[in-house]
Amino acid sequence: MIDRVRERDAFVRLRRDGTRVRADPLWCSFVLDPELVPPKVAFAIGRAVGPAVRRNRLRRRLRALLADSDVPPGLYLFGARVPACEQTFDDVSTAVASLLVKVHRRAGTASS
Repeated sequence: MIDRVRERDAFVRLRRDGTRVRADPLWCSFVLDPELVPPKVAFAIGRAVGPAVRRNRLRRRLRALLADSDVPPGLYLFGARVPACEQTFDDVSTAVASLLVKVHRRAGTASS
């Protein structure tokens, strides 16, 4: 289960303290925080990616994939580049899995 980022302070914290990982064509900026259960997620999908219909479809795909994934507690901002809308659901799923592996790796080194 995931929740939405709604507060401006959360976005400021992501900008100031966030770590960014990439898995072409997606990226994720995150701040791990064990007190934030369920994790809070926001999406940054700009107009360059495509018209509103494509951007919203991609956002729904990302939300569905994250809801079924093991996302560590914290704040997350997921973004996409233009090729993301042209990929299949399986390709986007692979990219999200790759991002989450990188987040888990960073979480392991941060807690050590």
